[in-house]
Amino acid sequence: MFASRVTKQIEIKDGADKGFVTIRKLSAKSLEKAREARQMAAAALTSKFGADLIRAFRETNKEEREAQVVEVAAVDPNARYAEFDRDTVLTQGVVSWTFKDSLREGLADLDEPTAELLFHAIVDLSAPSTEEAAKVEKNG
Repeated sequence: MFASRVTKQIEIKDGADKGFVTIRKLSAKSLEKAREARQMAAAALTSKFGADLIRAFRETNKEEREAQVVEVAAVDPNARYAEFDRDTVLTQGVVSWTFKDSLREGLADLDEPTAELLFHAIVDLSAPSTEEAAKVEKNG
């Protein structure tokens, strides 16, 4: 019921150093913020495109666009991660870590593989895919 009570520890190796990052399940409100942030980023990017490109996109058959989205999701199981803004997910989902760097400064300094690892772990914990949810339900 309360998402913030669900936590998980992830082991991270930083060169010779090893530490643990505690993540938490995001609330419905936090997930919505991450979706909105992603949509705002997409809208900002779209506004940089020319008017002709936007018009062509709008004129494309709506059913065709929806079919393409379903097709991409079926082909790429990682497509669901594109629904969420990574920075929002990380700042909302990383609770603490054992590294000496402060959490605030450290999150901004994460390398790409570590940021992706934590992002995927938080999304998986917070909004499991339908296959993951079915496994959890089946196993009780």
